[in-house]
Amino acid sequence: MNEKPLVLIVDDEPQIRRLLTVTLEANAYRELSAASGHEGVVLAAQHRPALVILDLGLPDMSGQE
Repeated sequence: MNEKPLVLIVDDEPQIRRLLTVTLEANAYRELSAASGHEGVVLAAQHRPALVILDLGLPDMSGQE
């Protein structure tokens, strides 16, 4: 079975996460969302996504970290 690729969205803006979620799901991707850098790190370690869409200006940590 060919599973859809998993994309992790890490952004503190709910509107951006929602837009990206709708766009990814409409284009045959699965997605996970995180509202903070720390949550994104945990989800990335647990789920090993194929791609991470990352906001570099997160309030709890720099996206470059």
